[in-house]
Amino acid sequence: MAKTVPVIGVETAELRWIRMLISLLRHPDPSVPELARQALVYLTDAAGRREPAPPESLDHAG
Repeated sequence: MAKTVPVIGVETAELRWIRMLISLLRHPDPSVPELARQALVYLTDAAGRREPAPPESLDHAG
């Protein structure tokens, strides 16, 4: 039987992506986990440089 651990902030729909990431990080070929790690670093850096979206106007009069 599989053991589960609840994680705050993870949506049910995101679980398949978490499982995929974990499988990549545990892959027996050492180049696969390293590539996954580098991709995560790249995405983290890119998300930090992204400009925030302008606030949505509450005026819907048109």
